[in-house]
Amino acid sequence: MADLLCALGFLAALLPYCGSSAPLGTGYVEGEYIHIAPIAAARVEMLEVQRGDRVEAGQLLVQMENRDAAFALAGAEAAYTRAASALADLEKGGRTPEIAASEAAVASARAHADQTAREAVRQERLLAQRVSSPAQLDDARAAADMAQAALHEAEARLAVVALPARPDAIAAARATLSEAGANREAMEWQLQQRRLIAPAPGIVTDILRHPGEMAGPSAPVLVFLPDGALRLRFYVSEADISALVLGTRLTVGCDGCAPVTATVSFIADEAEFTPPVIYARDSRQKLVYLVEAVPDPGNTLKPGQIVEVWAEP
Repeated sequence: MADLLCALGFLAALLPYCGSSAPLGTGYVEGEYIHIAPIAAARVEMLEVQRGDRVEAGQLLVQMENRDAAFALAGAEAAYTRAASALADLEKGGRTPEIAASEAAVASARAHADQTAREAVRQERLLAQRVSSPAQLDDARAAADMAQAALHEAEARLAVVALPARPDAIAAARATLSEAGANREAMEWQLQQRRLIAPAPGIVTDILRHPGEMAGPSAPVLVFLPDGALRLRFYVSEADISALVLGTRLTVGCDGCAPVTATVSFIADEAEFTPPVIYARDSRQKLVYLVEAVPDPGNTLKPGQIVEVWAEP
């Protein structure tokens, strides 16, 4: 393909690999694969895709068994409901029947206080008329004082019953509710994680586990290659490495593909011994530098392809 393009005069002037110019280096295309795995160990329940399927971002790939996560969420929701009810009970004070009973006690104590007060006044008149004795007046006054004290006590009890709980108790109940809410959200999130979703558009390249098998963080279910998740790895001699810096634009050629442009994203700090000859320009060179580049979007490169690179003029 490259020879055919170079045979066309008007294209040969535009392609750096036409003519006698040797490539800076030779390398290969590497895919940046993603291993799709659950965050917790669980059994694979259903595979929604097959090897080679193209998927879109957000598409369901795998359904993991989720009954344990659903039970945990139900328990968290029940705990949240209990905490919310406890807080509401503390904030609203006494119950209606308790308040009604306290109000009735106040009314009774007030009536008794009024009665004893009238009796004390009557005893004063009778004593002035010399019909009653001082002892009877003292008894009436003592009864009136006791009735008044009982009224004050009943009114205080009514005020206490009508009040909400102490601030410390309410603060503790609010903290318990907040904790229960956070736990409920965590259980909801864990249940959602039993559905393995495609993080981006791409292709399912391999199925590692099937329904009935256990999977976990270190035991993925499938391998996924997002669109555009490619990088070029090639090797450059010591004599040529100075021509490259991060951001250098490259032209990339391979057998049977159209020219592709790429940008240098990594240059090794240290040289290494010549890798297999297929990846090196000249096997006689003892030391070479590893360079990585990111191809521009829209390319047709495939992982594993052998490529040659030239620096753009």
